[in-house]
Amino acid sequence: MRRFLWPALAVVGVVGVIVVEIATSGSNEHDLGPAPRLPTIALAGPRLTLADLRGKPAAVNFWASWCGPCRQEAPELERLSRSLHGRARLVGVNYNDSVVGARGFIHEFQLTYPNLRDPSGLAGDRYGLTGLPDTAIIDPRGRLVDVLRGPQSAAVVRRALLGAGRV
Repeated sequence: MRRFLWPALAVVGVVGVIVVEIATSGSNEHDLGPAPRLPTIALAGPRLTLADLRGKPAAVNFWASWCGPCRQEAPELERLSRSLHGRARLVGVNYNDSVVGARGFIHEFQLTYPNLRDPSGLAGDRYGLTGLPDTAIIDPRGRLVDVLRGPQSAAVVRRALLGAGRV
């Protein structure tokens, strides 16, 4: 029995280290470098630059009107936007979509936060988009600290913003 105890404890220890590493690998403690610049075309709300976002954490959500998971996520992000009360910023970026489709999406989901347009997909490429939706988390210094892949709940994005700065 004792002969198997130490190897079993070693395996449990290794598994524990792996679980902790996986659990913290998506945290906002990573500095992925300066956030790439945002697109310059405004669809709804003011045209924003990274300089406008400095001083507070920000979430930059890439979406398209033809994206099913984006439609699932949109009401969550609108709820989040209304609850931030200026403590953080949420910016949408319509990726590789038509103006008509993008404006229809904004109207359908009654999005009140600023939305920019990335018709060529260049901004999405700079942010390393792997699919839609993707949400980049930027800290108050303008550093990219996390990218949330796929549709997110308001709670998950809020938690990521908390990790990036005070929200």
